[in-house]
Amino acid sequence: MTAKNPSDLFLNLMNCMARRRSASLKSMRPPGLSPDQVHQLICAASTAPDHGGLKPFRFIEVTPKGRQRLAELFEAVEHQNNPDVTPDRIARVREKAFRGPTLLIMIGAVKDDLETGIPQDEQLIAAGAALQNMLLTATALGFSSRITTGRAARSDIFRNGLELGPHERFLCFISLGMSDNPKPARELDAPQGALSFF
Repeated sequence: MTAKNPSDLFLNLMNCMARRRSASLKSMRPPGLSPDQVHQLICAASTAPDHGGLKPFRFIEVTPKGRQRLAELFEAVEHQNNPDVTPDRIARVREKAFRGPTLLIMIGAVKDDLETGIPQDEQLIAAGAALQNMLLTATALGFSSRITTGRAARSDIFRNGLELGPHERFLCFISLGMSDNPKPARELDAPQGALSFF
């Protein structure tokens, strides 16, 4: 799709960047994304710069049934780390699986650079670019988003529960929905020292 006026495309992009803010999960509400809208986000992610075309990332959409399984993984990790954990703490831990009307998990599929000839740093950069493309697309569609991580999701319990491959790793959760109190658009300004000359 080509804009009739390149300056309009630029302004739309800059506006979208300014409005992309991390939303509060407590204020995020339905509706979530439709299947077509999730597909649009995945397509946007796939346009990220990707040296070698390795696609060093993939996404898991967590279904209602999957959220129950995800809650069980959070609970299992908590019991492993703290055998004396209280029921109230378990309830709070399980609640993490139910945040956001739409919940995606981003998986990094970083391959051996000796095998591919592509440095692993470049593969992670590609994954980061894919994530930003997704977030900007969600913003353009009118949705709020929040990225979360956490030590539990990097545990062997999660790794096995998500059935990750040998070269795969958990990168982040992506929560998406509507927000009653969206943050104001930020001022787009380069931070001090972001640009130097050689």
